[in-house]
Amino acid sequence: MNLSECVSGDSSFAHSLAFAQAAEKISGVAVPARASILRGIFLELERMYNHVNDIGGIAVDVGFSFPHAYASIIKEAILQLNENLSGNRYLKNINVAGGVAQDMDDTKKQLLLKSLKGIGDDFNELVKILNSSVSFMDRLDSTGVLRRKTAEDLGVVGLVARASGIPTDLRKYFPGVHRQADFKMAIQESGDVLARLRVRISEFEESIRLIEAFAAKLAKSGEIRVSPSISGGMALGYIEGWRGPVLYWLETDSAGLIERCKIVDASFLNWQGLSFAVLGNIIPDFPLCNKSFDLSYSGNDL
Repeated sequence: MNLSECVSGDSSFAHSLAFAQAAEKISGVAVPARASILRGIFLELERMYNHVNDIGGIAVDVGFSFPHAYASIIKEAILQLNENLSGNRYLKNINVAGGVAQDMDDTKKQLLLKSLKGIGDDFNELVKILNSSVSFMDRLDSTGVLRRKTAEDLGVVGLVARASGIPTDLRKYFPGVHRQADFKMAIQESGDVLARLRVRISEFEESIRLIEAFAAKLAKSGEIRVSPSISGGMALGYIEGWRGPVLYWLETDSAGLIERCKIVDASFLNWQGLSFAVLGNIIPDFPLCNKSFDLSYSGNDL
């Protein structure tokens, strides 16, 4: 489990969750409902801090430094919230096979909801600042276009695919706990940097709504973990991380030891998309295209 958290540092929760799901399928264990809700909360918190980080990165890549600083403040607030809730800024040491290792009492739940209110207010101000800058929007509009046909031909997934008009999101088609919160997919059609920015903005706002809905379903107490049985077999674990799908194909022997593990991060599937998106753009727009994809080198090199 600890190794899966190190595959791609900004997606440690998503990777450990996909691994845990594969192990749980092999052992046939049913994860407690409370653990599933907690996983949903932490998965969306991971999405939020990464999305606002990228929004700030896109701003600074055109020399718009103030919203970048503002986005950094929002990201830090989320990381501090993560630490207060779980003991780790990047949400490590939470997932275990059979559930989660850490619970959320009423005090932490109230802290979560109060913090989300402030974070949401700050994020709304950040969006207003970005939308009010004509020069900023002009730099993003029609820059780094990845058309839907090209994205489909290349097998692009996740956030980048949704910005090119492809309605794909595991939270929609394999919803799990997200079914309980009536998840709404964010999608754009133009496939440019502006579209990828707008998908991030919509998903950040949706993550806040989802977390509030999940928190409302948390009872005062309940099981957060069950012990999986040791068995051999193979299974696929999958989760929609903030970039896109994170897949773990796992095979274990009769003693429950891992024989093989194949990992696919969305970065591996999306790298060719970036290669096409940069074509025909001026050199100063490369950082914009690159940040709007924000792919993981370690995720690609698996």
